[in-house]
Amino acid sequence: MKKNKALILILLTAALVLSLLLVNKDLLHYEYTFPFSRIFTPEENVKRKYLITEAIPLKKGTYEINFAGSAEGTGSGCYIVDAADETIFSADIPVGEISKPFTIELPSNTSIRIGISYDPDSGILEIRRIKLECSNVLYTQSILRHAIFSILICGIFIYIGFRLLKNDFAENIKSRTGIDLPSCEKVLLFLLVLTLLSSWPFLNPERFTEGDDFYFHVSRIEGMAQSLKAGYFPPRILLGWMENYGVGSGFYYPDLFMFIPVILVLLGITTANALRIFLILCTFFSLLTVYLAAKNLGNGCRICGMAAASLYAFAAYRLICVFYRNAVGEVQAFIFYPLIVWGLAEILRGNVQKWKIFALGFFGLLMSHMISLAISGVLCAFFLLFYIPRLIRNKGILIALIKAAVTTILLGAFFLLPMAEQALRNELEINVVMFKPIEIMGYNLTKFYSIFLPFDPWEFDDATMIHPYPGYALLMVPFLRLYLFFRKTEDERLKTADRILIYGLFLLIVSTDLFPWVLFKSFLAKIQFSWRFLGPASVLLCIAGGIYSDMILSSVTRKKLFAAVLLAAAVLSGMPVLIHTFNTKMYPLERLVLSNKIVSGAEYLPPDFDFFFIESNKNNIICDETQVSLSGSRRQKLGFVFSFEKEEQGEPLDYSIPLIYYYGYTANLTDEAGITASIPVRKDGIGLVRVSDEGLRSGTIRVAYEKTMIQKISEMISLTTLIILLFTGLRRKNRQKES
Repeated sequence: MKKNKALILILLTAALVLSLLLVNKDLLHYEYTFPFSRIFTPEENVKRKYLITEAIPLKKGTYEINFAGSAEGTGSGCYIVDAADETIFSADIPVGEISKPFTIELPSNTSIRIGISYDPDSGILEIRRIKLECSNVLYTQSILRHAIFSILICGIFIYIGFRLLKNDFAENIKSRTGIDLPSCEKVLLFLLVLTLLSSWPFLNPERFTEGDDFYFHVSRIEGMAQSLKAGYFPPRILLGWMENYGVGSGFYYPDLFMFIPVILVLLGITTANALRIFLILCTFFSLLTVYLAAKNLGNGCRICGMAAASLYAFAAYRLICVFYRNAVGEVQAFIFYPLIVWGLAEILRGNVQKWKIFALGFFGLLMSHMISLAISGVLCAFFLLFYIPRLIRNKGILIALIKAAVTTILLGAFFLLPMAEQALRNELEINVVMFKPIEIMGYNLTKFYSIFLPFDPWEFDDATMIHPYPGYALLMVPFLRLYLFFRKTEDERLKTADRILIYGLFLLIVSTDLFPWVLFKSFLAKIQFSWRFLGPASVLLCIAGGIYSDMILSSVTRKKLFAAVLLAAAVLSGMPVLIHTFNTKMYPLERLVLSNKIVSGAEYLPPDFDFFFIESNKNNIICDETQVSLSGSRRQKLGFVFSFEKEEQGEPLDYSIPLIYYYGYTANLTDEAGITASIPVRKDGIGLVRVSDEGLRSGTIRVAYEKTMIQKISEMISLTTLIILLFTGLRRKNRQKES
């Protein structure tokens, strides 16, 4: 026995060392890809130098620059400037496809910007991508990234070592915590396999899926990363987006869980890969929560959870949100829908101590997607109308619901209060849209027949969008119930599953034009698409299907055959989306271009803002140049500084700063005597920050964004609530141990 353990230990150690070597072999490798796509033509571009990248901080070393593109003739070239705007490298771009890399030597640490010098006589010049590489330089990002991956690998091997070498390890864990490790390992492995099977288009690192909302969310990730680097936390107004004019998407679009891909980006992983990793993680945790919900609603049966997870993994609408739409907010919502169903069911059963599950579900939606939160809130309110007598009889249920609602609001105060403040103090497109007449806003109704479609290519046909569908596997759930009807099953779980099935089928109808939406046009206009109800409908049908499957499995003789048929039906139900994604919606990374997508997220901008203004104005301050001369103007993170000088002191002169106005910007004016005083900040006609020189002849104006008092108070409320919840939870756990 000792010899066997020694051999296992040696093999594990060798495997660990090999794994660490493989993971860390590129520790000294640096790579930066700038997805830039631009075509220079004699008709549209004059002869001059064009800086096309932001500042890239680099360490001392030898770097290769690879351009992807082609040149029609000679005369154009590339160049690099350092932090002092001095040219440190220049080279001619050869005729034809650009294939040969350029090499530069940086004698010291500096920031560089890459540019193109274009000559119209050279004809058409196309640049598709720029990539920087170095094989012998060590960056902090690389150290952190490799350290995290190394720690994860060590943790996995340590766990495997304990399981293989310590015979009583599982028994000790069960006696201390009550956790059945072998069962948990089987379930975890099962969920991981389902995750990989339902995410396989993401496993190709050289291609990406360009869904409807892809560029918006990629821009959010980039913007959050840039804002965090600049010291803004939480990053409500995002840098690195729309020429650093600042986009306040963080006021209206919750960003809490987006810190996961943002951290990956800060560790040196590309934005596209960070997003795909995040979406895969969302799939895994969606399967985990639906497993837990179905298992607990099925009286602790693992088969209920595993069957529900199988159906959920390949539910067509969930896959459509992931691959066709890249609807990151709704994809996150799929994690928390099951918690709401589970938590509400437990509360109504009388298990009022489970209100925290219900609260966690709603808080998760609040931090993921506001429309999904609104839909869930309306559905729960409607559902509870049928339980008013029970609420009156059992005050504990009512108190549990109130606790969940109050906790959700207090925990989410750091997001809700700043959003309300911005909505009240600053007119943005999203505020205008919410109060537009229904006829102007428009909405999309799904045809009833569309829920029976075998597949959905999510493309336009004669200006009519083909609508999403739930998938045939979910439509077969009522037939599972019909089978049990003929078998005359008397399982006590049947009543719970039947209610869940009825609600799920009802939501399928709500998602189509068969429902009388004419009576609820206002709500429909706010959520935009009736098919959004397919999200909670899918959850309910999967949970009901999981419970029914376990009942059938316990009553048939050929259990393995039935389980295989169920899993195959679930997989086949989602295959049209996965195959169509892989064949027609996967694109090479060269197509990933962020610089041309500045208009994404228009609803978080002023109504009269002109996107093309950014391209033409750049960093220029708008003022009456006949009356004043400006100097030293430059951006400072979410701010701007400039000096002005007029011939004589007189009437105040206004200056429009190249920053999109959001409530919270402040400005200071320093006069000739060096005295600094705050000055008002307003919004100009198109939505930029506007300040005045207060009539002074000369001075320096500094504009910056600062947290408002409401933002500071809201963060304290959320933090205090979190601390109280953790403290009470630990205290209750200690009391249980003592008793």
